[in-house]
Amino acid sequence: MTQWLSVEDIAKELNVPLDTVRAWIRSKRLKAYKPGKEYRVKREDLDRLLEESSNIDEASKDKE
Repeated sequence: MTQWLSVEDIAKELNVPLDTVRAWIRSKRLKAYKPGKEYRVKREDLDRLLEESSNIDEASKDKE
């Protein structure tokens, strides 16, 4: 079953500001759905963002 997360859930889990999560959504880095007034994000989409971010960090280290 799909786990849905709110912007607040993600911000709390990652210890980042709400505005950061919203910026990821606006810039399309994080796929989100807006069935009403609030965004919802699938757990798998958040995991994908985190995986891509960790790969970017690893690629940066390889260049140094």
